[in-house]
Amino acid sequence: MSPAQRLRESAEICAHILQHPAWTAARTLVSYLPLPDEVDVTPVIAAGLARSLTVLVPRVVGPDLCWHAIRSLDAAAFLTGHFGIREPRPDCTPACDLHTTPTPRLWLVPGVAFDLHGGRLGRGGGYYDRALRAAGSPPDTVGVAFSCQLVELVPMAPTDYRLTSVVSPAGWHTAV
Repeated sequence: MSPAQRLRESAEICAHILQHPAWTAARTLVSYLPLPDEVDVTPVIAAGLARSLTVLVPRVVGPDLCWHAIRSLDAAAFLTGHFGIREPRPDCTPACDLHTTPTPRLWLVPGVAFDLHGGRLGRGGGYYDRALRAAGSPPDTVGVAFSCQLVELVPMAPTDYRLTSVVSPAGWHTAV
């Protein structure tokens, strides 16, 4: 994808998220801090902070994701962690228990490929599959996909977590 197409599709995807009833109902946003090749959801994070939502982003701790509430997107609160992913500094934002955050929670989930059945191909570590299971299989789990990341069918293993929706530049797709 060209940088211009990446920016355009990211903006379209964020607009779809911000117009969806799951966004309106959410009291907690569980998101990711994007890598350069992922959908840039920082406008959604900024909107969540402006709405005073509880906004959680992950930090890799061993084989798991540890969730941290953030209060801003100020660069000083983050560092480059595992796999080059921007993570909250542990000394700036303490880890929180996901189960004690306000519901409903809207999860934005990154990936490499998605299908419209809720299938998701991640980067191979299983971090989000484990995190979503540990969270008790939350109802609003949304894969965030550029148009080129949508495929007919993602092969799923028994340990893979099936998402409830996928959002792309074409809109919000409830898994079927």
